[in-house]
Amino acid sequence: MLEFRAGKMHLEGKKVVPDTRKGLVRIDRGEEGLIHFQWLDRTLNAVEDDQIIFPDEAVFEKVGQASGRVYILKFNTDDRKFFFWMQEPNAEGDEELCTSVNYHINRPLEILEEEPDTTALQMSEDMVEDEISSRAGNLVLPNLGSGSMSDVTSSSGPVRLEDLQRILSNIEPGGFGLGDIFRPDLIMPLMDTLPVEERLVSYLPEGPWTPEDILELLQSAPFRQQIDSFTYVLKTGQIDLSQFGVDPSKCK
Repeated sequence: MLEFRAGKMHLEGKKVVPDTRKGLVRIDRGEEGLIHFQWLDRTLNAVEDDQIIFPDEAVFEKVGQASGRVYILKFNTDDRKFFFWMQEPNAEGDEELCTSVNYHINRPLEILEEEPDTTALQMSEDMVEDEISSRAGNLVLPNLGSGSMSDVTSSSGPVRLEDLQRILSNIEPGGFGLGDIFRPDLIMPLMDTLPVEERLVSYLPEGPWTPEDILELLQSAPFRQQIDSFTYVLKTGQIDLSQFGVDPSKCK
């Protein structure tokens, strides 16, 4: 949906400082129909941060107190804040990119048609690598007092359980999802009484799997995200229940 070069920023003491790595912000719609705001290390081509965003839940805007091209992704539903610094060579395009970000993260979930390619026009890696390093050293940001520090969340790590809980609450307030069933405290007792391990073998990567390994899997963020995505398609009727031996006519 949208990609542009930007580095992320992190807390160092009471200041927000730039991560000097070459980065990429990517906004895309996952297979489950949800919007993902991702940050990638361009050198490794690896996704480090992945935030799920619902319409009208967050805003992307320029940080007025900072010198340089510093932007913030700020959530309205909680205190999460993620800082980024632009690495695109053409600063004149920053405002247009900012507008595009807000457009894409606030699109209704039901719009699932194929998106046009709005990837930002970019210069070659060799032409901007040195410029990125020099600009990282020139960024000056406001000092964050102790009161502000509690409002800034580190952008490292995978999608968290809070994201999954928000998905359920946005789908159906107070609703019951698969995440409420696939809990370690409910599943692990079954490991002692049922041949669960043998039944799961064909669905797991090759290698020995102990109950402890399965417990770790159940608690992992990627697994929890997929469980919640599955809840979404179940509740919105985007999946054929008959493939699971369930008669759709008997289910609401």
